[in-house]
Amino acid sequence: MLRSNFDSNAAFPVANFIGIILGFLSLSAFFVMQSLTVLLPLLFAPLVCITLSYLLYVSHRSVAKEDGDVAVNPVRVDLL
Repeated sequence: MLRSNFDSNAAFPVANFIGIILGFLSLSAFFVMQSLTVLLPLLFAPLVCITLSYLLYVSHRSVAKEDGDVAVNPVRVDLL
């Protein structure tokens, strides 16, 4: 029976360690993507509400500014 010689300084433990680290990274990326898939539709309504509220605020601000800048015309026109 032949005796197996194992090289304890071989590259296999390094490759195994790198594989474990990459596996954990890929699993964590997978779980993050799955949670984003679940939570992304929930973010749609607040995003639309915030966007429309901001547009309403900006349009109201410009109208209010135009009302404040109205000057009285000093020329009087009499219609006969």
